[in-house]
Amino acid sequence: MTGGTAMNSHRASPPSPLPAGRFASALAVAAVLCAGLTGCSEDRLAGVCDVVLDGSGSSEPKTGFDAEQRVRAQLPRQLFQAGCRTVTFEPITGASRSAYCTADDVDLDPDAAGNLDRPALRNTRRGLAVQRAGELLGCVRTDQREVPGSDVLGGLWRAAEERPTGGAGYHLIVFSDFMATDPKGGDHPLNLYEDDLSTPEKRRAIIERLAADKRIPNLSGVRLVTIGYGTLQGRDPVAFPAFDAFWKELLKDKAHCPVEPKKV
Repeated sequence: MTGGTAMNSHRASPPSPLPAGRFASALAVAAVLCAGLTGCSEDRLAGVCDVVLDGSGSSEPKTGFDAEQRVRAQLPRQLFQAGCRTVTFEPITGASRSAYCTADDVDLDPDAAGNLDRPALRNTRRGLAVQRAGELLGCVRTDQREVPGSDVLGGLWRAAEERPTGGAGYHLIVFSDFMATDPKGGDHPLNLYEDDLSTPEKRRAIIERLAADKRIPNLSGVRLVTIGYGTLQGRDPVAFPAFDAFWKELLKDKAHCPVEPKKV
């Protein structure tokens, strides 16, 4: 993607290393094995992680979950576990599909010549991804062109449009409480602060309306991680089950997502 602001590298804490003796032994064994093989090559990362970031008021510390703190604390680990090579970014605003703020992609495993400490390079690049995510959140909150609100479906739609071809792994890492409010949602805006989700029939009616308006993306085959999901509603033992049932039904039945949302 293009249009991101200038970014500087930021180093995140690397995964815990092996003890020195075990690490040296592992390197020695790898060197012996590689020496006996023709065309031996190092493993490289593959696939894409698309980081979807909710910049609405509910993602600020005073009014909801702290999105920036969650990004700093959890994004490096999520990227490491996913094993993806490319990190892309999508904003959630009040009109996500027409949002102005963007951030440049990050290659976590760039090509480089010479004797290279590739784990250290990847760790540094994960730090750069954290920095770009923080800057995108800052842009969404301060750019006067952005529509206030939390168009979660629009953010997921943007991510679905970025899905790579060729069967490469595709991970969606969504930082949002999923309290959707999209004032620009046409004749049928979604507002989970006010919409009645109290019965299966009422939830189904809202989902069918969104599907008829072609606002639900196709997330089939996507590996979904939801960070911050239900943070606000989770405080209410009465409201959360209906909220959770709504999103699980929408994502499974209409978005065809193989992974249920859950608190992370």
